[in-house]
Amino acid sequence: MATVFGWGEVSKEKYADSLQSVAVKIIPDDECSKYAIDTDVTLCAGTERGKGFCGGDNGAPLISNGVVVGIASTLPGEANDCGELPDMYTRVSHVLDYINDVVNGGSTGNVTDSPPMIEDTAELSQ
Repeated sequence: MATVFGWGEVSKEKYADSLQSVAVKIIPDDECSKYAIDTDVTLCAGTERGKGFCGGDNGAPLISNGVVVGIASTLPGEANDCGELPDMYTRVSHVLDYINDVVNGGSTGNVTDSPPMIEDTAELSQ
């Protein structure tokens, strides 16, 4: 289990007045691969319908055992409602070298120094 925190939508177009949190189950990679392009970069988490991150929560931390393991990034393309399908998080482990480099002053964090991006999903799904 992990916990995601955020200030995003709590209902249709209504945003939280205080920091929200919800416990979510980290989905195994083989199941996550049904929704995510690259499970080396992406991890999935979610439990019951309506539980997870939502609009306004992008960038929110996913914390497991006191460690940030994911950063809220996107909902699966087929999802119409928050929590309808597992949420997708960028794996912190995938970008940890970049984060450490920036924190330690080794990079300015400019766009040209950004970690590699995965290709556009539309191109990959053909």
